[in-house]
Amino acid sequence: MRKLLIGVAVLAVLLVAADRISVAVAENQISDRLASAYGLPGKPGVSITGFPFLTQVAAGDYRQIDVSASQVPADGATLHDLKVRLSGVHATVGQVLGSGSSMVTADRAAGSAMVGFGTVDRRLPGGLRLHPDGKNLSVSGRLAFHGAHIPVSATVAVGVSDSGIRVSPVRVDVPGLTGLPVSAYSSQLHIVVPLSTLPLHLHLTSVHVTPDGLRIAASARHVQFARG
Repeated sequence: MRKLLIGVAVLAVLLVAADRISVAVAENQISDRLASAYGLPGKPGVSITGFPFLTQVAAGDYRQIDVSASQVPADGATLHDLKVRLSGVHATVGQVLGSGSSMVTADRAAGSAMVGFGTVDRRLPGGLRLHPDGKNLSVSGRLAFHGAHIPVSATVAVGVSDSGIRVSPVRVDVPGLTGLPVSAYSSQLHIVVPLSTLPLHLHLTSVHVTPDGLRIAASARHVQFARG
């Protein structure tokens, strides 16, 4: 009986080791595919959750795959600290091990990332700078108007548009130009930061101001990714 128990224990250890080696190979293959598909500067981190892994391989269904990358280019901007959770992933054994030629699919994807204030700054008229102000951004500097550069202090809100991050003024103070309608110069503070082409076919859903930058959230359904 003792030998049988030892044999069972050894077999269990070997099965767990095989399972963990298999998941490491699969994570590396998916990371390679994502880096190639989206032109990433480095391989993203990939974590396949759930145990045992080999039963998921046999079924071709994976409960959750988490993807992370420190920097990802998107529409001329740089996304920092990108994290994406793929749920309901479907892939054959060949696709997971790198020999499949069709697309791996996921039922749902949800992600988040940071966009630096400099990305917004570069799209503001020259001479204006911004900093966080609660849920909005404060803008200050000088604004060109009819050949003159006038001092401006403004508060702008951030939101989502079809093209990316929408920035729009909610308050504009221009000393010495009280006789002009605000629309005469505030239009220069209406800008859009393009973010319509996100990795993994994600679509921007929200944007929030934080002390360190803009925190964006994005999601998608029926995502196809990682062609072999």
